Amino acid sequence: MVTTKKATAPTAPIPRRKASTPAPVKPTTQSAPASAKGPAPKRARPAPEGVPAAVAKAARTAKQVTRLIRQSPVGQAGTAAQAMVRAGKSSRLAQEVRDKVVVVTGASSGIGEDCALKLAAAGATVILAARTPQKLAETVARIEAQGGHAFAYACDIADLADCDRFCQTVLENHGHVDILINNAGRSIRRSVKHSFDRFHDFERTMQLNFFGALRLIFGFAPTMLARKQGHIINISSIGVLASPPRFSAYVASKAALDAFSWCAASEFADSNVRFTTVNMPLVRTPMIAPTKLYDAFPALSPDEAAELVMKAVIEKPKRVATGLGLVGAVAQALTPGISEFVLNQAFRLFPDSLAAQGVDSDGDGAEAQGLAGNPVELARKLFSQVFSGIHW
Repeated sequence: MVTTKKATAPTAPIPRRKASTPAPVKPTTQSAPASAKGPAPKRARPAPEGVPAAVAKAARTAKQVTRLIRQSPVGQAGTAAQAMVRAGKSSRLAQEVRDKVVVVTGASSGIGEDCALKLAAAGATVILAARTPQKLAETVARIEAQGGHAFAYACDIADLADCDRFCQTVLENHGHVDILINNAGRSIRRSVKHSFDRFHDFERTMQLNFFGALRLIFGFAPTMLARKQGHIINISSIGVLASPPRFSAYVASKAALDAFSWCAASEFADSNVRFTTVNMPLVRTPMIAPTKLYDAFPALSPDEAAELVMKAVIEKPKRVATGLGLVGAVAQALTPGISEFVLNQAFRLFPDSLAAQGVDSDGDGAEAQGLAGNPVELARKLFSQVFSGIHW
């Protein structure tokens, strides 16, 4: 059975995690001793495993430039303006969700956890769903430490019977659901040629990203329609708009949910039940951690990603997407040949991970992945910066 009781808080509440920022470089305060040999050379920081040294160095340089910009008067003014905008958004969020019941799946870490914290702080009663009870209990403890209200239910969204039990339990305990945020998901980065003998990758991805999310919609939508009030938010991917190579399983599963939502939205419109699709760009979460190449890529923090979801909650648009995602969709529609050429170049520049190739990870990861010399490495870095946020 699904855990139905309220998760108990640990004795020592876990402090809320903040969005990661580059650590400031500490200036050297101790003078080097006089010597004929001169000062000792600085030791280069080792590159992360599986990431080319040139790419890692370029990433560090970009972080240093970003830090200097943030510390400048213009950067500080921009930070202050951003804080004012966030304050206004928090007020609008509170007006929208206060005393409402909001379900967030995949709420034990990453985007889901940050969404739960923001919604609870705005006055919502948050229902958290994920597979790990202990992690759920920790998130509930953080919410309660801030004075919020949350309930945790262990549920494997990929298990349809578990989804049914979860929906039934939530409705029995809370009466209805005002907002459903389908955030739980599975991502697989593997080219089609390495997937011929891995059909189960497509089955498992579709099971969680499409069928599991659909089962929750079917579980909660009837009461939404009866009450003539509800909002269903599906966390999709920028990949549905840009169709990046090596994500055929992931993008197909998200595209299926997107297509269902657009069809259902027209049927539910006169019942005041809304659908919003969030085409999320690359986010620094545990889901992308196995792909070491992403260590050098620009990505949103979970906090920044959660802000996109809060925008969906407040404004109820049909779609929330970044400018690059929309450009990708337009390019695919108007110039499919050019779009395919660009994506093919990306396919050639960014190799499959060692795990996707079925190669033992021992040894020189960069060499095993076919990473060439500096020009190719810099081309990869430039490509990832120009198309920032897309999953390569």
